[in-house]
Amino acid sequence: MRDDVRKKLIEVAKRGKAISYGKLMKEFRIPRGHPKPRIGIGGIVGEISDYEYSEGRPLLSAIVVRVNSGTEICPKGHPGGGFFGLDGISTHLIRRTAKSQQNPTLTTAEQRFVKEEQEKVWNYWRTHRDKDVS
Repeated sequence: MRDDVRKKLIEVAKRGKAISYGKLMKEFRIPRGHPKPRIGIGGIVGEISDYEYSEGRPLLSAIVVRVNSGTEICPKGHPGGGFFGLDGISTHLIRRTAKSQQNPTLTTAEQRFVKEEQEKVWNYWRTHRDKDVS
């Protein structure tokens, strides 16, 4: 797992902010995609979320957003469609197909889920210290 990226996401979460995929890619020199798993931005962010879920914490990837994706429900933006294929995503939401994951328009239910998860992330990291981050 990319601990440096995870640490950055925790710092962003503590401030109640979101960060774009592009900004993470630029700061950490991460490619958009890669043939090897866990090297492209989606794989790295997904692995971090899988880890957070396994530790019983909210999904940090909820605060990694597409540029200019803010909506009335999610004013700070929302993650890409791949977010909905991660461990820990509510089973009441229909999982997106590979084709629909590329569609940047989320349903109202998806936006509400993202907003709730973002709030959980922000609230958790405002009041907790990470034992894995010094």
